[in-house]
Amino acid sequence: MKKLKLNSLKIITLLVALLVGCSTSDVNNTNSDNAVSFVEEIKANGVLKVATGTYVPFEYRDSETDEIIGFDIDFAKYLADKLGVELEVTDMAFTSIIPSVQKGDYDMSIAAMYDNSERREQVLMSDSYMSTGMVLLVPAGNPKNIQTLADCEGLKVGVKTGGTSEKEAIDGMEAAGIKYEIVGYDETVGHAIDLEAGRVDVVVNDLLNQLELNKTYTQQEVVGEPFTEANLSIAVKKGNDDFMEYINKTISEYKTDGTYDELYKKWIEG
Repeated sequence: MKKLKLNSLKIITLLVALLVGCSTSDVNNTNSDNAVSFVEEIKANGVLKVATGTYVPFEYRDSETDEIIGFDIDFAKYLADKLGVELEVTDMAFTSIIPSVQKGDYDMSIAAMYDNSERREQVLMSDSYMSTGMVLLVPAGNPKNIQTLADCEGLKVGVKTGGTSEKEAIDGMEAAGIKYEIVGYDETVGHAIDLEAGRVDVVVNDLLNQLELNKTYTQQEVVGEPFTEANLSIAVKKGNDDFMEYINKTISEYKTDGTYDELYKKWIEG
């Protein structure tokens, strides 16, 4: 009789252990299943918050409506439509964009931003949605026969403050072992104006941006071919990996469904 009671006790203990184990597993699975992804958060909020700058023809304010428009803005709308949410775009100084994304003030940034190792240390960077490169700009006729940054000793070189053009100008000066004055501008339209006015001698700028500026500022010209190759990417706060996966998937779709060609014709060739 005592032996029967002991066996019964062991059976009861084993059943309790199994039940507890199942309950713990169920709770863990439930918690995992209920974890909300960042993509779902955006959908729940009903709005995609985007940080951008001013960089014609990618993002700039329409002179008549004051609405922010451009290639990047149309792509952001495409992404928001895929998510089924509204688009909210805020423009700011280029140097403020990465910090604002890091703080989580915005869901992402699209600002004709070059993908590089320095930025990847601070944020997640998407697959390329467009390729471009840096070029040199000189006054029409190239009176000082500038061909490379090595020809700019003692001159004034215009760049975008905080942009890749500034880094390339600094690196070019060091590589050539010369000195020239680097003049920074918050927006590239500033150095386009000053180049034609003779306040700077040469400008470093992105090719696609310059093609747009050349439609208005006709007394300047591009020297040769781009001397760098670069990919434009979208920035997202580190940790929001599921959103970056969603963005990369959307980039792949927009390159194959005709949207890229449509936007390129509208904003770059138009």
